[in-house]
Amino acid sequence: MLRYMRGGRPKELTIGNYPDLTLAAARKIAREKRVDIDQGKDPAADKKRERMRTVNAWTVNDLVTDYREKSLVKESYAEGTIYYRQADIDDVIKPKLGSLDVQTVTPMDIVSVIESTKRSWLINKRILTSISKVFDHAIAKRLIMINPTAGIKLNALMGPRPQVKKRIMLTESELKTLLANIDDLGHENALAFKILLVTCVRTSELIKAQWTDIDFGKQVWTIPDTTVKTRTGILVPMTPTVVGWVKELKSLAGESKFVLPARTEARLEKHGGDINIGGTTLWAAINRAFNRGQIETRKFTPHDTRSTAKGHMRNLGISREASELALNHKMTGIEGIYDVREEIPERIHALETWASFVDRCST
Repeated sequence: MLRYMRGGRPKELTIGNYPDLTLAAARKIAREKRVDIDQGKDPAADKKRERMRTVNAWTVNDLVTDYREKSLVKESYAEGTIYYRQADIDDVIKPKLGSLDVQTVTPMDIVSVIESTKRSWLINKRILTSISKVFDHAIAKRLIMINPTAGIKLNALMGPRPQVKKRIMLTESELKTLLANIDDLGHENALAFKILLVTCVRTSELIKAQWTDIDFGKQVWTIPDTTVKTRTGILVPMTPTVVGWVKELKSLAGESKFVLPARTEARLEKHGGDINIGGTTLWAAINRAFNRGQIETRKFTPHDTRSTAKGHMRNLGISREASELALNHKMTGIEGIYDVREEIPERIHALETWASFVDRCST
């Protein structure tokens, strides 16, 4: 035992146990520690901190397990975000960082991970965000003080972000041409596309819809918080035309609880039974139709239905605010905080006006 004074207070440092540590070796260590004390260090406190670090010595795999259980939950994230973050953890974070001690991971380790993935700029941006969120959890657990991803800029590693694809607004003429031949996508895909177009919802919100969300009596479709990108559920008014399309899907869905149930045995087996169609099913159908020359418009994606709706609503005299509400974009500022209405007349009017325009394009 080495006894010494620090800040006017007596302190003790256990050097070791005899006979595991000889007296000569103990005296040598004591002389070295006295030098540290003379230099203003506190070896007893250092030993305590090291013992605490040892107790809190988690590997990244341990951290990921706790992060998944405590933070990566539906109450905090949309299902799509959880899906991709889980994929980043399983495909990148665990294989490349999992065995490392959380406290030893450095920015150089993170850079090495990003440079070794051979993924696109946008995918690496997502991976970097996932890594950052995992180490934010480590900070919250008091395992580390600084996130090793701090200060890492993807444009320094991979160059500038690729130009974002410009959204398309299909013209009235293109809409008429498209809707006249929409059944070339297949009847279910055609119905899904028209519902997507008229209701202005996101593709993920449509493919995850369940029959319990649909109220045919009130002609309202409720999209729950867990499905919406903004994490705030919405009520989508359905015009009589949309109700008719949804009822057609009901007759095709059989006993499934989903509005758009999976169509292949492989997907049903993979998910252990009843499940919705995959996220790329509708786009794949549209892409095949383009490749076969069955769609005579500019090439578009399902998400372009929203930019098309936005543009035409503005041309039809719908205000910017009402068109934003129709697309369920999150309102900012004081308005976003205090406007907590579920049934919003401006949204209903905007969607009904847009649906009437689409009806005219279909005839």
